[in-house]
Amino acid sequence: MEKTYTETFSVRSTDCDLYSRMRPDALFTAMQEGGERHALRLGCGHEEMLSRGLFFALTRVHVSMLRAPHAGDTLVHTTWPGNANRFFCPRYHVFSLEDGTPLCAVGTLWVMLDTQQRKIVSPEKVDLQFPDNSDLPVPVSVNARLPVLGGTPTVGTRTPVYSEFDVNGHVNNAKYIAWLCDALGRETFRDQIIGDLVAGYEREIRDDAPKNVLLSREGDSFSFKITSQGGDKHFVAGGTLRREEEP
Repeated sequence: MEKTYTETFSVRSTDCDLYSRMRPDALFTAMQEGGERHALRLGCGHEEMLSRGLFFALTRVHVSMLRAPHAGDTLVHTTWPGNANRFFCPRYHVFSLEDGTPLCAVGTLWVMLDTQQRKIVSPEKVDLQFPDNSDLPVPVSVNARLPVLGGTPTVGTRTPVYSEFDVNGHVNNAKYIAWLCDALGRETFRDQIIGDLVAGYEREIRDDAPKNVLLSREGDSFSFKITSQGGDKHFVAGGTLRREEEP
């Protein structure tokens, strides 16, 4: 049984912004795809879980970014599951260049949802047969607590569209990150990256009703929230911007 999974890939221009940096939402997609390939090898890929009436949904994430991948870079992506508890299934990701230069470390918490009732199912009630990775170091902490929105936010609306829904029937986790980056604006990313990000996925977006998007900025810090028109929280995030380290 493979305790970790490593893959190498080139950063495509289609995954990059106008500054030739890999967009944060594209990095989330790479984590999702790499994690699924490892899950397949562990016997708990998407189709296998669906056959059991279950699927994994991202609920918490902590990203620590030293340098954004650039167009044409060859990345080495290593991922592995942490030890599950009665609520969460952790998974970790580390990205580096081929020469070993570290780029990014990510900690995530996933929950299992019932496909019919969309309710959380405890990992302790499902035989996942994950390897015991308690001997592997945790590259970045991931906390169930969420950032608190600060300051007076700018408020807008955004309506989910066809291309943002995935095979689980909800807006894909990477799309929330795209909404965050769109709210921050392209000028923000001219000479900065998101150096640190903590986010929580609170409630699925399964409809195409307009959503409120709220962004607060204070210096290099930001906070972001997506809610329904009725005020139900879908997504909360907070983090810091900074100039990236030179390669």
